[in-house]
Amino acid sequence: MSTVNQTAYIGCALSGEIYTVNLSLTTGKLAYQNHIRLPGLDKPGGAMPLALSRDRTTLYATSRGEPFFIAAFGLDPQGNLFHLGNTLIDNNLAYLQTGIDDKYLLTASFIDHQVATYFIQADRCIGNRAHCVEKIPNAHMLAMGPDNKTVLGTGLGEDVIYHWQWAPSQHDDPTLPPMHYINQLKLPTGMGPRHIAYHPNRSIAYAIGERNGTISAIEYDKSGLRLVQTIDLPDQSEPFQAADIHITPNARFLYASEKATSTLHLFSVQADGKLTFAAQFFTENRPRGFAITPDSNYLVVAGQYSHHIASYRIDIETGNLQLISRLPVGQSPDWVAML
Repeated sequence: MSTVNQTAYIGCALSGEIYTVNLSLTTGKLAYQNHIRLPGLDKPGGAMPLALSRDRTTLYATSRGEPFFIAAFGLDPQGNLFHLGNTLIDNNLAYLQTGIDDKYLLTASFIDHQVATYFIQADRCIGNRAHCVEKIPNAHMLAMGPDNKTVLGTGLGEDVIYHWQWAPSQHDDPTLPPMHYINQLKLPTGMGPRHIAYHPNRSIAYAIGERNGTISAIEYDKSGLRLVQTIDLPDQSEPFQAADIHITPNARFLYASEKATSTLHLFSVQADGKLTFAAQFFTENRPRGFAITPDSNYLVVAGQYSHHIASYRIDIETGNLQLISRLPVGQSPDWVAML
């Protein structure tokens, strides 16, 4: 990534493609760079979760079509992708994230009701499964916090947040799991916790409820989890299909996407980490995934049904979104990863 452009990768599930696009950090305009179909994909299907390695040298993408696999791509200096290899897996994965040292890939499977970690090999391809936790109903996310010790997972099916502690001292012994269980937090019935956004400076995680349109602010430490706030998205006539959630790196604003109404919701983040609802914005049709630039100035959202992505300028004082640019991509874009 250059100092004037932000590279973004867009997972397009129904065409089985990853689009590489550039966002101007001066104007906010989007520009197409290139795209690649997942090598070895016989039949597209599901969403296409993406994850960048911590050292920003590798992009991982999962096939939820036929067959199931995790593809690894290297990045050249211009951000172009080149295929490193595929690893066939048995599970349908809904989420990917690399661990702090890029030795493990953290995953969640909604269909198979489990979270798991995989070894990352020296060639940067995914190796054998290292650790699996079964019977997590509709697991949707497994993600490490900014302290690089806390790992939270969402069990959408039974409204539970699961809490593990990462154990880096065990990395040299492959027979030991890389994380150990701490506790879990039961949230209100019918919430459907889906994705989590971690506050960058405080030990707070924000979980979005797919089914009831709420956001739960949860404090975490080595002793466990505590619910400190629940705040609602605005009422709507359609059943909620809340999807993604992200906080700006400067910790001033939090955004949540809602697929049924094709909207993005803005919350102001207070000094203590609690949220205040601020505004609602109509966006691309069915906004399943979005991302925020590291400078906190722009947001890029993907519309599953519009087959476009859109860029917005974030007002530095209010957090309001100003539409800058739209760009056609592949079919059913649902994931945005920022380099």
